[in-house]
Order: sequence, then C-alpha cells, then structure tokens
Amino acid sequence: MDFLGARIQINPRPNQSEQIALDVGVLGHCPGRVRIERLLALTGMLDDMREAGFSTRVDDILEGKETNLYHLPIPLHSSAEFDDVFPDAHTTSTLYSSLLAGDKAWLPQWVEDFFANGGKRLWVVRVPESEAIQGFFPGYSSPLDDAQNLHGIVSLLVISNLGLIALPDMERLQIPAQLPDVPSKRLSNPAPQFLPLTSPLDDGPREQRYGNEPPDRPEPLPLLTLLRELLSYTAAHRPDVQFLYSLPLAYSSSLAAPAIDSDTLGALTEARNIPDAYLLRQVQLLFPYLRSATVELRSPSGVIAGAIAASAQTRGIWRSIGGRTLFSMAQPYPALDMQQTIALREMPGIGILSQRVGQLTLDDERLMVPALQRNDYYPGPYSDRLNGLRSAEVVRFLGYLVRQLKALGEQLVFNVDPEDPRPQILLEQFFRNLYRAGALRGKVAEEAFSVRRDSAAEGVIAFDIQIAPAYPIDKIVATFVNIDGEWAAGVING
Repeated sequence: MDFLGARIQINPRPNQSEQIALDVGVLGHCPGRVRIERLLALTGMLDDMREAGFSTRVDDILEGKETNLYHLPIPLHSSAEFDDVFPDAHTTSTLYSSLLAGDKAWLPQWVEDFFANGGKRLWVVRVPESEAIQGFFPGYSSPLDDAQNLHGIVSLLVISNLGLIALPDMERLQIPAQLPDVPSKRLSNPAPQFLPLTSPLDDGPREQRYGNEPPDRPEPLPLLTLLRELLSYTAAHRPDVQFLYSLPLAYSSSLAAPAIDSDTLGALTEARNIPDAYLLRQVQLLFPYLRSATVELRSPSGVIAGAIAASAQTRGIWRSIGGRTLFSMAQPYPALDMQQTIALREMPGIGILSQRVGQLTLDDERLMVPALQRNDYYPGPYSDRLNGLRSAEVVRFLGYLVRQLKALGEQLVFNVDPEDPRPQILLEQFFRNLYRAGALRGKVAEEAFSVRRDSAAEGVIAFDIQIAPAYPIDKIVATFVNIDGEWAAGVING
C-alpha cells in the first residue's frame, strides 16, 4: 500500500507466530489483475513457498516467466496481503453468474472471513475460471514432488502441515444459475413494436421472462460425484487432510424459496452403507450459507475455517468449535429452526450454523460417518452405536498425530539402530506434552499413553502406541515403524 505519493510504502505482513498449529488451504477464483511486484515485496512469502517445495516456480516469478499464479499456493497472513496481490478480485465480475449468488467470486470474502475469525496462515490457490469446476480436481495422477505441474487440490497436498481445505468458488459454481431468490412474476415477452423516441423504455423492476434469460448453464454435479473426485485422490496421498464443504441448494416448491437439496440428503444417508463410505470422514459438510443486506450469498466455510485455525493455535487442535461465537456481519441463509437443525445433525450428519441472541454459532462439528478406518465399521449396515464417533475434531486430531509422527520420522531418518533409545524418548516426550496440554486423559501420564517397542522382523524398528484422548474416542492405537531406513506412522482407532 502506497501513501504520500508513493514516498511511504507499507507491506501488509503482520508479525508471525513461531509455529503454526494448523495450516489451511483454499482454492478459488481471483478475477482481475495480479500484482507480481507486490508479491515480490513480501520476501517472507516467497521463503514460505520455497520451503513448501515450490522453489522452481518462485524462480520463474523472479525471472518474469510466471505472471498468473495459477495452481500455485500463496501463503497469506492477513486479508490485506490478499488485497495487495489481487486488488480487483472483490469487484471484477466472474465468467459464471447466477440469480442467487451473483457474478462475483467468493474467494475474496472467504479470505476476509477466515482472518476475521482468527486464522493465522492461509495458503491460497488461484484456479483459472476457464477450467470451470474441473480446475479444482486433480488433473492427473502426478507425483506430489512435480511442483511444476500440480493441479487443483493436489497443489495444496504437498504442504506438510496442511490439515484443512475449502473450495468456496466450487460451491458457487454448484449454485444453479436460474435458482431464484424471491419468486418473480412470469411475464410474456411483449411483441416488438415501434415507439416514439420520447417514449420511456424502462419497465421498472427487472422480472424473469420466458425464454433463455438468464442464459442456460450446465447442471451442477451430484454432490457424491463431486466428493468422490476430491476424496479418492486425497485419501490415497493425504488421509490426514479434512475438507469443508457446503450442501447444495435447490428450489423448494412448498416454501417457494431456495432450500437444502432433499435429493442430496437422501443420497448422503444411503452413502453411509457403501464400501467406500469411510472416505466421507474426510469431509465436514456445512449448512446454511451466509448472506446480508450488503453482501450477496457466500460460503460459510471461511468463518468456520478461521475459527478452527484460531482454536487449534490457542486451545489445541483436538477441541471443537461447536457452540463458540463466530464473527460475521452476515446471517444464515436460508435460516433453519431448531427442529430442522437437530434433524440434519442426526441424519445424515451436518454442521448447522445458527444465529441466536445476535450470535452466530456452529451447532456441532458433525460428520456423516465415524472417524474410523474402513475395517472398523464395514462391512455391514451403518450402526447407531457409532454415532458418538461422528466428530470432525476427532478427524483433525488423528490427522495431527499422523503429521507430527511423520515429522518426527523425518528427524530420525538416519537413525536406524534398533538399540538406540532416542526414538522412544522422543515419542514419550511428544505424548507427555499432549497430556499436559489436555489432549489426553488420565490421573497420571502413564494412564494417558503407552509407548512400547514391538518385536518386529529383521531390519524393522516398530513402536506400538496407545493413547486415551480426552474426548470422545476411548482409545487410539498408533504404529511408528522404520522399514529399510524409512520411518512411517499410522493411526487406527480402538
């Protein structure tokens, strides 16, 4: 930002915490200019990109070869940084428009909501509008170290501390173009006729007429098809990552207004009994959207992601944000009553935003399926005994354990001596710190966790770890193993 005729220049980069508890990623549209010179002025941003594995693309930016920043994660620490690099994103019209969602990108407002609710570091990926919804999906089965050709969500999966992903403009593209807000009167198109030049041609408020007005758009993808595209690749490469996604809207004839899509709800309920239903634990569905008198419809996931990141930084990643006050100038749209909220929370399992006594809150961090591995609850029909494990914070905690154990393995990459006590000491220290922070329960640390060396095959160093989380799982069993010089971690539920 420039002041006094550019004699004073301010880089909008606040003081950064030494360690970020949870990195969040978001993919969306940024129409308009890209100010590369402002990106170059934020040297700390470029350092973070290099550390994440994008050194080649950073060099291309410095040499002037990279100008559009498509499919490249940009680390931000404030909404002012986003506005500095993408100054027109708030006001430039997008290629896709709809009656209800308008013609502006949702990503800029999402970034504001994220930082307004306490988010610390956000990795923003600019997706080309010309690629439509395919721009968010993995383009091909590329290795994650091919930074030059990563596409869509894959570009975020290389960030080791990433635990949460949102796709606000994918949600916008799923809003049907002709889904109305307030029912409009249907008028016949008048026959053409000559009128005097002095005749007024303004026919008052704009009303929907017969014909192709607005123009027809492709039908939205079924939600399960969309989720399968996202989760099939993510589950294979980053099962520790969680998605936030809003349920689609449809027109309700009984309400004569937009409402939650009933067909989608039925499909989600049935999906809990299919063989790959366990993949759904990686997505936290949200409803309703947010809207105000001055701001058009937008995704609620920016508010939720910011609150989750702030809570992870100050209270621990294992704690839920359910019931905590969220900051937004918008209200839930369409609003739901308490009976609807309870019904959706129980079946199929949706996190519902509500506003009561002037405060915006998330009813519960609910999941459609338990936070379990496939063999823990399948085959067989879904059982109500698993309802207590349908908590999104549990998925985040399990993902956090995997990332932390993997980081520990990278520290011990050259330590393959079966008799060396350091791996076990480091593991016990890590879980003792979790116990002191309140993540584990027990009167003493010995009741909260145990780390035991397993009798493994030759050339294999393995540790069996059992922990008792504070809430709501009874027990988690983790394995920390070195096979042929490479450390790896795995987490299952007990």
